[in-house]
Amino acid sequence: MSDREFLALVGRRPGMYTLSATYGRVVAFLHGYEMQARRRGESVLDGFDRWIEERGTPRGATGWWGQAHRVAFPDRDRVTDLAPEEDAHAVAVLFRLLDGFLADRERGWGA
Repeated sequence: MSDREFLALVGRRPGMYTLSATYGRVVAFLHGYEMQARRRGESVLDGFDRWIEERGTPRGATGWWGQAHRVAFPDRDRVTDLAPEEDAHAVAVLFRLLDGFLADRERGWGA
């Protein structure tokens, strides 16, 4: 199973992998997933921040997770605590962005 396929599974039921499907827990899960990939000499998220930036959301000190938050909530200038429905929206946006990034990378983006 590819990283894209696995992360699509996680995106469909994030609470099954993170105990509660909050944006913060999903981000933590993805950081852990990335660290495991790096231990194998690979990367899943390398370039994700640049990919998001190319679509109009500038990089910031928080990296890809802050950018994805700004895509989900363009009227907010910083990462904030989220209400349950906002968490669900932010998680959905994050996985939509992630799938787009991984699809583009499969097609040779960033190579």
